Amino acid sequence: MYCPHCGKKRGDDEQFCFSCGKELVTQNKSKHSLSILWRWLPVIVFFLLSSTLAGYYFYEESTSKAAIRSFEKGEELAKNGKLEAAQKEFNEAQQKRPRFPAAQKNENIVTIALNVEKTLKQAETARKKDNYSKALDLIKEAEQTSASYKGDLFSTLQEDIGMVRTTVMVAELKYDMKGKKSIDELKPVLTRAESLQVDEAQDIAGQIRNQIVDFSINEANGYLEENHFTEALNSVEEGLEINKGNEKLSNLQTVIEKRRNSFEEEQQKRIEHAMVAAAKEEEMNRTSAIELNELETKVTDYNELKITGTVTSKATVPVNSIGASYKVLDGDGKEFDKGEVYINPDKLYPDDTGKFDFIIYDVGEDVKDLDQFTVEIDHFTWYLD
Repeated sequence: MYCPHCGKKRGDDEQFCFSCGKELVTQNKSKHSLSILWRWLPVIVFFLLSSTLAGYYFYEESTSKAAIRSFEKGEELAKNGKLEAAQKEFNEAQQKRPRFPAAQKNENIVTIALNVEKTLKQAETARKKDNYSKALDLIKEAEQTSASYKGDLFSTLQEDIGMVRTTVMVAELKYDMKGKKSIDELKPVLTRAESLQVDEAQDIAGQIRNQIVDFSINEANGYLEENHFTEALNSVEEGLEINKGNEKLSNLQTVIEKRRNSFEEEQQKRIEHAMVAAAKEEEMNRTSAIELNELETKVTDYNELKITGTVTSKATVPVNSIGASYKVLDGDGKEFDKGEVYINPDKLYPDDTGKFDFIIYDVGEDVKDLDQFTVEIDHFTWYLD
């Protein structure tokens, strides 16, 4: 036998090597140890394998649960409109569990939704710069991008797209109605306003209708000053086509017809009437029949000057077709505008009260304080029954 440590020869019963001093293991003891080791080896291998498999299982289980938690959190965030946070959660779910098709699909959907939101923000920016054509093109792009997708998220986005489109179209209406100087220019804007079924657009349509009424009245007044009665009636009828039954236009129509008849009669009687001395009562009825009671000016929400007033009949007989000639003066006392407005109702009996109102639109962007403007009633005109 030889020492397993230094290779020197040793005796069979020696426990230590006399050459190197290390303990010697007998063959029997070695064989006994190997026998024990082989008997427990399957148990040890089974234990190690079981521990490894259990550890791997618990690791995979924990990773899957963490991925699912991120996925579910992402879905909840997406439902609440927090798309960027949802996108982050879906991305983390894929990092924790690479083969996670649902998380990949949801991340793609959220990315598309974020792109739609970005496009809508760009449309809002274009609207604020009065670039309505570009804004509407961007809204159409957002609509086409989201059109093929279903679900609560894209239903909400479709609602947002509709709201942004309406906001842009209403803003475009407000922009387009400015500076219009004729009924023909306002008609297409009115048609667009009436096609939008939202309160703000209907309010704009009402403003346009009122503006058309005033345009018709102003145009008719211009013709009346030259005694062009047919043209004046045409202007009123054009306004009535858009504002059927409007009281102001109907009254003005009656006024024009009566003035035309009266003018034709007056042409025959003018020389005769010039030679007849008027009685005191008739003189008063013809010269002092109408008295101004109140005259008020105020600035509207649309930066326009609105004038209202009331009059009383001091005549002893009914008077009709009452007109008030006015002048609008700026802060320096200079004449800014003039015209004639008609009293409602058309006929006033003795001591009856009538009223009138009109709006000055084209004040100009350079005017900063409309409160400085004043209105004076120059004189009244009327006809006696």
